[in-house]
Amino acid sequence: MLFQSYQRALFDIAYRMLGTASDAEDIVQDTFADVQYAGLNPDVKDPKAYLCKIVYNKCKDHLRTAAKMRQSYAGPWLPEPLLTDSLPENYLRQESLTTAYLLLLQELSETERAVFILREAAEFHYAEIAVVVEKTESNCRKIYRRAKRKLEDRGNSQLEDPSRFKPLVEQFVRALQTGDLETLMDVLSDDVVFAADSGGQVPGSLIPVRKAQRVAQFLMKTSGMVPEGMRTDFEQVNGQSGLVLSRGERILYVFTFRFRNDRIEAIYATANPDKLVYIGRQWWSKPEHNHLNCR
Repeated sequence: MLFQSYQRALFDIAYRMLGTASDAEDIVQDTFADVQYAGLNPDVKDPKAYLCKIVYNKCKDHLRTAAKMRQSYAGPWLPEPLLTDSLPENYLRQESLTTAYLLLLQELSETERAVFILREAAEFHYAEIAVVVEKTESNCRKIYRRAKRKLEDRGNSQLEDPSRFKPLVEQFVRALQTGDLETLMDVLSDDVVFAADSGGQVPGSLIPVRKAQRVAQFLMKTSGMVPEGMRTDFEQVNGQSGLVLSRGERILYVFTFRFRNDRIEAIYATANPDKLVYIGRQWWSKPEHNHLNCR
């Protein structure tokens, strides 16, 4: 009963904390395994806050280990992408699922991140947040304001209707497929940045590419190397219009974007196979792909 009631919310909180869906899933499963083994303390008045506290502590432990590993990570690090078209509308505020937003959250301290996520995304009361992070309500208010100010200073952008930017993404894809450099330049912001997360496992740029001319030329060059039989699907990824590129039964790339003033301001390409496992499971569980799993 606890699992059914809180599993989704706990996963979304852990995912925002970590930026990795597979790790968030493991932490939530470990949390319920611990509770099932030890039993829920009858003195616990708020099971949701109690479970969130366990998840938060596990996330802190994981983040400390991940921070050391990330120091030697090959190239840009991006959050794991996930499909969000099946989530209920406004579920835990999908704007905080965008790649750009998740990258900003990574710049906050563990406590700032937890307080901000619980308040902004999960809409917890400060009394509940205080239980989770073991701070006073007054301190939680201060931490939240400080975190919010940091995100605003770093250019936090709010999510608009995901369907609004789909035509822009479609135009982006057509330009690449037809080799139309002029149209590609039209959809890119002058200061656009392209970042690819390969984890050193897939050939590609290990440093971000910046400025419209360079990004457009880079994309045109690499699009000519696309393997034969590559399929491109438009999907809602991390709450916004994105792309899933697959070949056969493998997802090879996932593209997400940041938009501003009806232009593409940032392009995030995830190619690290380890970061495509979770979205791969989501992808092949969709009804339109079920027949492929039965072969």
